[in-house]
Amino acid sequence: MLRALNLAQTTFLGVGTAIGGVMFAIMGTAAKAAGPSIIITFLIGAVLALILGLCYAELGASVPSGAGGAIAYVGRAFGKKSPTFIAGWFSWIGCITDCAVSSIVFAFSVNYFLKWVEPFTLAIITLVIFAFINFRGTKSMSLIQFVLTGILVFTLCFFMGSSSFSFEGSRFQPIFPQGILPMFAMVSFIYPAYAGYESITQMSEEIRTAGKTIPRALILTLAIITFLFVGTVVAMIGGAPAEVYANSSTPLQDAATYFIGPIGGIVVSIASIVATLTTVNGAMAGGTRIAFALSRNGFLPSIFKKVHPKYRMPFLALGLTVLVAVCFVLTRSVDFIVYAISLGYSVTAIMVAYALIRLRKTEPNLYRPFKVPFYPYLPIICIIALLLMITTLSMQSLILGALFGGIGFLVLLAGRRVRKGQVSEEPNR
Repeated sequence: MLRALNLAQTTFLGVGTAIGGVMFAIMGTAAKAAGPSIIITFLIGAVLALILGLCYAELGASVPSGAGGAIAYVGRAFGKKSPTFIAGWFSWIGCITDCAVSSIVFAFSVNYFLKWVEPFTLAIITLVIFAFINFRGTKSMSLIQFVLTGILVFTLCFFMGSSSFSFEGSRFQPIFPQGILPMFAMVSFIYPAYAGYESITQMSEEIRTAGKTIPRALILTLAIITFLFVGTVVAMIGGAPAEVYANSSTPLQDAATYFIGPIGGIVVSIASIVATLTTVNGAMAGGTRIAFALSRNGFLPSIFKKVHPKYRMPFLALGLTVLVAVCFVLTRSVDFIVYAISLGYSVTAIMVAYALIRLRKTEPNLYRPFKVPFYPYLPIICIIALLLMITTLSMQSLILGALFGGIGFLVLLAGRRVRKGQVSEEPNR
């Protein structure tokens, strides 16, 4: 595949994928549950994302030729075994569901202005359009992502600035209206907003000087999205009374309308549309590379590792990823899809942190341009925090995880049988 992404393009890929349309919907629910302490919740999420980001940075620098991100790193640590498949499978599910739910949020945002539009049909059309953009290759995808992310960042800064017209410090009291527990419980609810930055590592084979660029892009992405997330929630809470956004499905739009009138709501609504498109684009690109890596490692049929001769991208893996995303859209259940996103990214993150620890032991002399500080404490803290976070997920999430795990296990067994059959046939040829 063609190495076409520089530092700025790689960073914007991570920022655009992380700031998805879901962020525009969760702020009200999160603030209602935890009150002003939701600011601390986002900071806790940022610390956890930073620790995991450092793990990704070390692995991305030391194993730069690994399309698919997590599957490449866990594969280096464990070989073509079950842990590698688990990491790749749940990472793929996370990307696909992220892509699907963002296309649905985009469609409903358009439906807000154009009532005659059927949302789920538009969501599928959106997936097809971005499949074509991704099919055209990395350059087309990265250009679209760069432009959309630039618009999104500008709009969120506009939102933060406009809150100054009605900002009151008294709105941050009391900081723990429901007690301290909701502040921690909401971490698992808001964490998927940070998870999109891993799309950077999934594109490693298309990043120039990946060993240097990936760690820098990861740190820059986390710094930018932390500023935007925390700044946005501070602006919302300080700039508007709680009754404006707490029970709203469009909390940021309603808060912006309170700040500066209807024009504020329109601008933020447009930003919501842009945000969903950046996530559709980035998650689709990442999911495609994961499917490609699963195929290259023998976990999916070998046909999905084919690369288009002209556009230099795994077009059949793209088709499979989009097809599964369309199937999720056809369920017409946003809650069902969101449950899968959180669990998928959490399981993948645990496997990545574990792979880092194992590689430090099995390959101590591996060239590492970047190393996680305070090893092994930070990776261990990351694993424990993620396990605790999973326990706070709903029962539906855990049941769904078991279901996807069972499906994955069947795929793994089927793949092993196919590979054994191919090996046994070779001596007879």
